[in-house]
Amino acid sequence: MHMKNEHFPGLYQAADRASLSAQRVNILLHRMYLGSLVLGSVVGASTSIATGSLTPYLHTAIAVILALGLLILWITRARRDDKVWFDCRAIAESTKTATWRFMMVAPPFLEDNLIEERFISELREIREARPDSSNDIAGQIDANSSAITTFMKEMRARSFEERKAFYVEFRVHDQKKWYSNKGNMNSRSGTRWFWMTAMLQGLAVAIAVIEASSGGIQINVVPVLTTCAAAIVAWNQMKRYSELAQSYALAAQELEELNSISDSLTDEGKFPQLVEQVEEAISREHTMWCARRDVHLKVSSGPK
Repeated sequence: MHMKNEHFPGLYQAADRASLSAQRVNILLHRMYLGSLVLGSVVGASTSIATGSLTPYLHTAIAVILALGLLILWITRARRDDKVWFDCRAIAESTKTATWRFMMVAPPFLEDNLIEERFISELREIREARPDSSNDIAGQIDANSSAITTFMKEMRARSFEERKAFYVEFRVHDQKKWYSNKGNMNSRSGTRWFWMTAMLQGLAVAIAVIEASSGGIQINVVPVLTTCAAAIVAWNQMKRYSELAQSYALAAQELEELNSISDSLTDEGKFPQLVEQVEEAISREHTMWCARRDVHLKVSSGPK
């Protein structure tokens, strides 16, 4: 038994798909824009060695490439895929947190006769907090999905030991592993791009010194190298490798500490407190992720 996407509410599934789709488009547009700047600088540098009738074509190519880059920049701003990505991810993560609280019988979804109505109301609040994302989510919604899946009801009805084992394995362990892997990946990527930027900058300095001492060379590659370095810096700023590496590592460490507590937990009355601590730790990291992107995150934090 494993917690799969189809076991979550339809709102989570739709928001998750919308977020991933917008993320792919946003990253593609950024790559195309930065690529146009690099390509434009390469073609521009090559004009110095062009001969005869080739020169006008190269200048035309530069104009076309830079115009396409400008068009891509305008499309990126007009589409606002980054906002769709961040908002839909916030909806998906808020829904996921509420779902785990519901299944584990944790606040604000403790035992009472109106628990399902309370959960549906929570989903409605999460969705209505970001009305701009309604169309994007509507385009991904599955007509056969439900707000409370059969799996969620079955898990909620299981014994304390079964719920605890399932939660520790597929929420605490899975999330800790995800944070750890992502933290390491971002750390490696940040280091790799840093040294690449330093290498390009150092190479540009070396070539500039050679040009100064020799009176110049036929093709000036310094602008190409500096443009490549600037493109990498812009990419790093968008991806935020260093920030994510640190925040993911801290979240993984906090979940590891909570996992140690869960090993000795035998009192069912204290289990909701553990769930609250875990979900708050996960929500805290995602709240920081959203704050870096100016996105408000709706979180279930207690009884209503």
